[in-house]
Amino acid sequence: MAILAGDALLTLALQTLSKIEGLEAGRIVALIRELSTAAGTVDGMIGGQVTDIEGERQAPTAELLELIHRAKTGALLRASVRMGGICAGANDAQMEALSAYGEHVGLAFQIVDDILDVEESSEALGKTAGKDAAQGKITFPAVYGLAESRLMANEECRLAHEAIAPLGRVRIVSARLRI
Repeated sequence: MAILAGDALLTLALQTLSKIEGLEAGRIVALIRELSTAAGTVDGMIGGQVTDIEGERQAPTAELLELIHRAKTGALLRASVRMGGICAGANDAQMEALSAYGEHVGLAFQIVDDILDVEESSEALGKTAGKDAAQGKITFPAVYGLAESRLMANEECRLAHEAIAPLGRVRIVSARLRI
């Protein structure tokens, strides 16, 4: 059922995009292309999930870790930011800035998620804590340790803010993660 629910939600997302009113057809096609690529099989979420599953019980390496998370979480967060740029008619330089922002936010999100899986209770997380280690997942704490992972998460946040600086004044709520 979970797989079918995921299939249905992805299909619904593409259907919803195809029905947008008040946006020119070329932009709608670009939105559908952006989402389907990010969800897709090679450098997208599905490909990243396959690599993640195949990586279970392998020695954790920085290269494999980056490959997994740039494809999984990173691709979808990058796409969500880029889709806003597409709707707004962003130029190439603005799209590059949005892409970099999305990639850094995606990586920061994943690092923090990995840290919380180690440090928080199941009740606090709303999901089973320690599940990554139990499944032999390749995670940031497994590769770098908790202290370095925290530094990396904060650096990714800094890089995300730096990436969008050329877009003009942006209200930054917090540049440092409290994890």
